[in-house]
Amino acid sequence: MAQYLRLLKYALPYRGRIALSIGCLLIASLLNAVSVASLQPVFDGLFGGEGSRQLLSLPRALQPLLGDWVARVQDFLRAHQMSVLTFLAWFLLAVLLVKAMVNYVSVYLMKYVSERVMADVRDALYAHLHSLSLGFFLRKNTGEIVSRVTADVDALGAAVTDLFRNALREPFTIVGLVALLFVIHWQLALASLLIFPMTVIPILKFGQKIRRRGTRVLERRAELSTVIQEGITGIRIVQAFGMQAYERQRFCAKNRELFQAIMRIVRVDALSGPVMEILEAVGIVVAVWLGGYLVFRGELTPGAFMGFLGALASLYVPIKRLSAVNNNIQRGMAGVHRVFEVMDQQPEVTDRSGARGLPPVKETVAFEHVSFAYEPGRVILRDVHFQGKMGEIVAIVGPSGAGKSTLVNLLPRFFDPTDGRILLDGVDLRDVTLPSLRAQIGMVTQDTILFDDTVANNIAYGLSAAGGAAWAYGLFAAGGAVRVSGPAPDCDLARIREAARLANAEEFILQLPEGYATRIGEKGVRLSGGQKQRIAIARAILKDPPILILDEATSALDAEAERLVQEALERLMRNRTTFVIAHRLSTVIQADRIVVLEDGRLVEMGTHPELMAARGTYFRLYQNQPQEA
Repeated sequence: MAQYLRLLKYALPYRGRIALSIGCLLIASLLNAVSVASLQPVFDGLFGGEGSRQLLSLPRALQPLLGDWVARVQDFLRAHQMSVLTFLAWFLLAVLLVKAMVNYVSVYLMKYVSERVMADVRDALYAHLHSLSLGFFLRKNTGEIVSRVTADVDALGAAVTDLFRNALREPFTIVGLVALLFVIHWQLALASLLIFPMTVIPILKFGQKIRRRGTRVLERRAELSTVIQEGITGIRIVQAFGMQAYERQRFCAKNRELFQAIMRIVRVDALSGPVMEILEAVGIVVAVWLGGYLVFRGELTPGAFMGFLGALASLYVPIKRLSAVNNNIQRGMAGVHRVFEVMDQQPEVTDRSGARGLPPVKETVAFEHVSFAYEPGRVILRDVHFQGKMGEIVAIVGPSGAGKSTLVNLLPRFFDPTDGRILLDGVDLRDVTLPSLRAQIGMVTQDTILFDDTVANNIAYGLSAAGGAAWAYGLFAAGGAVRVSGPAPDCDLARIREAARLANAEEFILQLPEGYATRIGEKGVRLSGGQKQRIAIARAILKDPPILILDEATSALDAEAERLVQEALERLMRNRTTFVIAHRLSTVIQADRIVVLEDGRLVEMGTHPELMAARGTYFRLYQNQPQEA
């Protein structure tokens, strides 16, 4: 119930549309009852025998109050049979047309609300994902996260659609038809509806099973999404190692598991229909036998009997539909549970109460006795203690697994130290707001992250304070046509081009089909490794942060590309505190300070000549690497 109420909160902004739709549902239910009730005067008033004196089988307590009104109306009907029949035909047509129109309005409004709720939930979920700490994404597969935003929200949307449309409409229809049954003959209505409470049992039982099995389906969809994501993003490795058959088998296995999970729901869903039909048959058989008996005794007119059977048959249609609706809602609630499960995840790294903005860093970056563990018993860093001054290049080196990347990931607070603290100009990182901290840090990594957008947009991604990325999107979204107005757009474009020039990127950018407006594909797939690195460097140059992190920024590049990237990096590093992670030690010889990590501990620190003279870990690592000519 708590999840239902939580879901309903997303519908509150659209309560006006919901109220109007409910009003339409009430009108449609009333018109439905009227269309069924109109059968009795046709049978009794127009086709009934001379001895038939009742237009409606009303409760006996009401009949004396009507006097001879029923008889006079019946005489009038028989005197003008064709006129009345024509009128009733047109009246019935009008009722059905109005009912169709109000149903259209109701369905449209409810569909609007359900789609809007689904879009709002998806927006909220995506925004919340970006607020979570990096640890969450290390624990979850990308395919599973994508599945939560897509398949799970779609399942939620199906629940919302049925909840706000059918689950509201069918009860109104049921109430209207039940009321009509009691108006026609309340004793027969009671006897015929004795079976009615029994329909609740399969509705609830089947719904519970479908909800449990629906969760399993969504889990299988997430696993399948992970296989697809891995197979497509790793297509070069798959083809290079000839593993296409293996990947097909892996996909088929997960697809088969998904199919089996879906069929477990189908079996329950398919069973609910026949069960409801059996219960419906029992109720109708009771009504036929008792109703016929009452007609033979003269307590019920043939027209009233036909109207009663029509209403009863119509009654079981929304009941069966309500069973199907409940199945759909329960299936969707599995998605609701999985969506809110992510929404309830709290970021591990948050602003402290009273955190303030970080002033521009001007002096030092200090690591004071920093230790870190991803989880208890898995210690990555142990008592790391050093500092870097503004303008210095601090190289962090060591064997694989020493904790180099983990150390620099603590600086923008992707994680917080388990013990110790990190200070910027003497201020603990945990005492400042995350946006103000990360605004002063730039990153260029080996695995360059670019977006399927224009070159200009990717470079302008660093203009967060001025909304530059959004500005660039407006400028280049239409193939280079300027579409926005704002303060000095030419100056902003000039800044993007200047950053590209400093990053040695403008020459190849201008050779692209549409220059800065060229879309570069997912992860910059249309660019070479060196070109992607230079775009990333241009992005960092444009951001102009006082602190820079370079994580293997020149690895895996050919000699010419590395030369261009290294030149761009040298420009980027001027007048900043730069932390450089490098396996190739020849690239950090000129660093002002070299920090050597081994097994998560700081074992040496100094300049290249000092560390070579010490003949310790750094000396061993340097000697083991091939030296450049």
